[in-house]
Amino acid sequence: MRGIIAVLLGLRVAGVSCRSFGTPHHREFFYTSGQYISETSGDSISRGQVYVEHLIPAFNLTTEPEPLIFIHGGGQTGTNWLNKPDGNPGWSSYFLEKGYEVYIIDQAFRGRSPWTPVNSSDTLTAYGARYAASRYTAPEKFNLWPQAKLHTRWPGNGTKGDSIFDTYYKSLAPNAYLDDPATQQLAVQAGVAELIDQIGRPVTVVGHSQGGIMVWLAADARPNLVKRIVALEPSGPPFIDQVFSQEAARPYGLTDAPLTYDPPIQANTSAESQFRLVTTGSTDPSIGNCTLQDPQEPRQLANLKDIPTLVLQTQASYHAVYDWCTVEFLRQAGVSVDYLNLTHVGIYGNAHLFFLEENSDQIAGVVREWIEK
Repeated sequence: MRGIIAVLLGLRVAGVSCRSFGTPHHREFFYTSGQYISETSGDSISRGQVYVEHLIPAFNLTTEPEPLIFIHGGGQTGTNWLNKPDGNPGWSSYFLEKGYEVYIIDQAFRGRSPWTPVNSSDTLTAYGARYAASRYTAPEKFNLWPQAKLHTRWPGNGTKGDSIFDTYYKSLAPNAYLDDPATQQLAVQAGVAELIDQIGRPVTVVGHSQGGIMVWLAADARPNLVKRIVALEPSGPPFIDQVFSQEAARPYGLTDAPLTYDPPIQANTSAESQFRLVTTGSTDPSIGNCTLQDPQEPRQLANLKDIPTLVLQTQASYHAVYDWCTVEFLRQAGVSVDYLNLTHVGIYGNAHLFFLEENSDQIAGVVREWIEK
């Protein structure tokens, strides 16, 4: 019994050495959304379902803050939020300790949200170890963008063979490659919308990277129940990629799947062709080009306008090149957004996976302060 208590509370007692497993909580899991589709054999399979893990603080709460829904990024699963690859508790433990209920999803077609390919073009793509190190855990060793050299916060050396990197890399899950990225985005939107309906009270949606796409779609689907949006280096910038390519992307500005604009985007017509776009070029390699709407007639994000929004950006991530442009697009479209560059609050050296880095609790505290202000 003594050993069990020590595990639960993360204590060292009477010669028993115990590792902390985070904040005591109750746990359940379930699935939302998805649909049966027919196979040529005459049988049916389920497709598009979303795995949900629900964590509830074990002790009585003195406050009842709105639940948090965490949405992970590309190549990741919801395990990102549970604990860090160096063995320390993650953001779920931090927010559970502060009294929050936490919902963690695996995006549709990823991880514990299983899928079966139905077309010959449905494939899986995985990030290589060098790819992950160069963009996420050791960008200072590759210098693919100007701010990369400022990265200092990953525990360990961030490359293959380092035990912390190896633990992280083993957690990565293949991405489903579908003909249209909107297919996956719509499946996640449906799953999160159903989850919000089941919760039945206001929530804060928190999305990282590719999960940042999903917070816009979730709020667009349930604007009356999404009380706040926290976008942690969300996929961007609007319309045209930066840093690694200059290709057209996200035809609805923030997403590939439709968003509600005023005036509306006409159905069965290219979304990009309906925006009057203006691109401002940059001669500074540390700042990317930015494509926005014509300031004279910008369409408004009708369902997001009344939802307080935070966009968080670190010092050393490739997002430092362009997240400012995503913020400008949101403001132009009528969204009330706070832009938090961590250097402005004295937090330096982080890259894209800051919630897994050495000072992750400090950053979680900044996010919590914004939520509760």
